[in-house]
Amino acid sequence: MGHIVIRHLSGSKENQEDRFPLDRFREITLGRDPSSSIMYSEETEVMVGRQHARITRNPALTSMFFITDLGSRNGTFVNQQRIVGATTLEPGDVVQCGIGGPEFRFEIESEPERLDAHATPRPTADALELPRPPWVKPNPSSAPAPDTSFADRDTLVDEPRFEWSSAAAEGQGRKRALVVGGVLIALIALAAGYVAYRNLRSNELSEAAKSGATPDPNASPDAGAEKYDHVHLSGPAAEAEKDAQRAAWRVEVAPYLTIGSGGPGATSNDFDKPAGVAFSPGGMLFTADDGNRRVQVWDVKTGSRLAELGADVFSGAISGIAISPDNQVLVIDRTRNLAYAFAPSQPGASTSTSKRAGPYDYQHIGARFSEQGFVKLGGVATDSKGRIYVVDALRNDVLRFKPDGAADKTWNFERTKADGDTYLHGCDGIAIDEAGGDLFVASEQDAVVEVFDWETGAYKNRTVGAGKDASSKSSGKRVFFGAVRGLTVAKRRLLAVDESAGHIHVFNLELPEAFNTDLDGYAAPQPVRGGGYQGFFGKAPIYDFEDKTDNELQQKVKSGEIIPGKANPPGNFCSPGPIASHTDRASGETYIAVADQFNYRIVVYRWSDIAKALLAVETPASPTLAENKAPTESKPALAAARPSAPIKKNAAPARGKITSANRAGNVTNAGKIKGGGKVTSGAKDANKAIAVTPSGKNKRTAENSIDAAANGKKAKKVKKEKKVKY
Repeated sequence: MGHIVIRHLSGSKENQEDRFPLDRFREITLGRDPSSSIMYSEETEVMVGRQHARITRNPALTSMFFITDLGSRNGTFVNQQRIVGATTLEPGDVVQCGIGGPEFRFEIESEPERLDAHATPRPTADALELPRPPWVKPNPSSAPAPDTSFADRDTLVDEPRFEWSSAAAEGQGRKRALVVGGVLIALIALAAGYVAYRNLRSNELSEAAKSGATPDPNASPDAGAEKYDHVHLSGPAAEAEKDAQRAAWRVEVAPYLTIGSGGPGATSNDFDKPAGVAFSPGGMLFTADDGNRRVQVWDVKTGSRLAELGADVFSGAISGIAISPDNQVLVIDRTRNLAYAFAPSQPGASTSTSKRAGPYDYQHIGARFSEQGFVKLGGVATDSKGRIYVVDALRNDVLRFKPDGAADKTWNFERTKADGDTYLHGCDGIAIDEAGGDLFVASEQDAVVEVFDWETGAYKNRTVGAGKDASSKSSGKRVFFGAVRGLTVAKRRLLAVDESAGHIHVFNLELPEAFNTDLDGYAAPQPVRGGGYQGFFGKAPIYDFEDKTDNELQQKVKSGEIIPGKANPPGNFCSPGPIASHTDRASGETYIAVADQFNYRIVVYRWSDIAKALLAVETPASPTLAENKAPTESKPALAAARPSAPIKKNAAPARGKITSANRAGNVTNAGKIKGGGKVTSGAKDANKAIAVTPSGKNKRTAENSIDAAANGKKAKKVKKEKKVKY
């Protein structure tokens, strides 16, 4: 049985260690509070918060550990880098609680290592004391005892004390040396056999991946790996796609546009960690540029930068961003646990530099939520009524406020289960599906998305990304490889960012199987993606620029020798986080923006490209704006993507109705097509990729799906269209 070992390097616990068995591990809390797993001195270590930090691990990838700062005043540092929120923790990492505070090294120790490390030393001719296990109480005449705050022993037993004569000590010493030598030889043989087995197992897995064999569905995604290097899976050969079952769900779609130079900087075309994205009602993209303490405004249709705001206002780490229906902008400050509010400048107003305010100039109008007692603000979202939903990432709670920032007393978020546990564990991403009445919140440490009632906050007992067992807990092989971050709803699809693997997953919210289904439950993907889970797009980074332990790589970035956004092509994400979507009323196109944080850029996709890829995965991606080509769709390409199912005659050929299937399979009106084939705005909102029954037959009309793929442009003339019969 292995252990987590906390080796204290400084402070009141220096040269001591705490041990936690891996098979019973849930979390380790650090602080001065008596309930802490590792309790620091109340008197001498005041730089440590009462509830300072927490160590947890990813249930979907049990070799991945996280450390989360719990809003401590003096901060938590990993390898001398201050962290914000949750950060991966690897064996050998040194953690410091507060500036100048106590340090410890985080280690994982297997049982053979434990035996070897504590092999009994050869006795001396003097009075001999055997090494004392940590669960043994010290003898009054012994040296001071080490700290005993550990989790693998419940009671203490009296420590035996042995007195030896010189002759007895020498004889016993020889016997003990022989025993120790035999034990060491046995351990060396055991270790050699273990290494040989792991090498053999690794080779077997590699061959299985090459052959496309599906691994054990109950195994963790990195089964057989010697060491998980970082939160991300850098390079194509190290991606989650080594799991053939996951790789089969990839949807190849090229980004439409990339925004930013791709390297950290402070010019108008740079980002220094874009930590939040949101679209205004008019379609302007607002991005929280954390490192530069500003919000940038962009036009995603043209790729042009319009304005920036807040550079003279922000003082903390800005992250989440949301925009209300009346264009009020809210920017979350994780450091101060509040939101800055901005409003569009009034006609004729002047800016802070006495210039006439332009159409994209915003004025700071105050702060929100500063008195609500947040521990660590996370994601933020607004609904069509202007109400504001804010996630407290460490209290695992969601609060709702009225448009003016006052607390909404009608909101009763169901935070806690009957057994006292919370539904969420480390939450950040949030999205609203008003059509379905759902509020989606990402539970990072559980690698799932939990579903609550949009109006009341009640838990709906529905999960996205995993199944449910008899006790309503998440179960089965999770769809998400690691931590779930940003969420957005577009075209009645939930798009969820899997930060660890660099994937954006797509779920069809109109189908009940999108909920409470694990990866095995979706079986194998079909050529046309019409099920509850439709796959993912995006790839892991070739170079992981968030890995601050790679000093050589970080130095090359600082010197400009390597530009992250150039070394990682668009679509190879490095810590993707927030995501946002917007449907343009004029064209019907939906744009999806992803904050590619440590590639220092924003990556934009079009739903028409994604829909086309879902219709036929092998369909080539259309030209992108980044390639300076007009985004056109040729008629032959559309004809090739057109389903082969026969289309029967309509009763009213002059004006055909687009039909849409509900969950029961009944057909309802979703909009109309004019005689010339142009889609009305109502029809455009209803456009979705073809949904497919288990037998592979269409639930929607062929022409409707082609219109979705064609980005609302003029479709071919519909001679006589009717729903496909099956």
